Amino acid sequence: MPNKLFRNIGGTKFMDVTTSARVGNLQKGHGVSFADLDNDGDEDIYIDMGGAYVGDAYESSLYLNPGQNSNRWINIVLEGTNSNRVAIGAKIKVTFKENGKERFVYREVNSGGSFGANPLRQHIGIGEADSIDKIEIQWPATAQTQVFKNVPAGLNIRIKEGASNFTTYKLAQYKFQEKIHKHH
Repeated sequence: MPNKLFRNIGGTKFMDVTTSARVGNLQKGHGVSFADLDNDGDEDIYIDMGGAYVGDAYESSLYLNPGQNSNRWINIVLEGTNSNRVAIGAKIKVTFKENGKERFVYREVNSGGSFGANPLRQHIGIGEADSIDKIEIQWPATAQTQVFKNVPAGLNIRIKEGASNFTTYKLAQYKFQEKIHKHH
């Protein structure tokens, strides 16, 4: 079964965008990860390929997102004090308004599934919103909730459990070298 990519259409149906996104692959995939690997503000896709049979060494695939839109985001890293240090199990709720409509994004910090994993840094897309009305963090050990209001878009923030403020940090952008296969 080939790998497929589907786009959510207004929460009512899904559209197959595998071909238009140029991410199709016929080989057996073992895991997929979504992360902003080049730190340019959009998520990229990494697929661990091959291994369908002994000696199958098909190369894994990295699809860099060209980021050709005006969507905004925020990156959130949590640091537990009473809870575990990497905040596994913490729940995040981000509230913002996009085109006058209130929207919510929910996340629970974890390392991913049994095949493939995603970063502990939470990359949260907020569409065309300029800022975030509210970020709520519920910590796993204490069930206490921290709230931060009126947070600008496009920031990398670190939230320490129990702190009254968050800190910001910079991420260096990376340029990946494209590997071109030539067939003779």
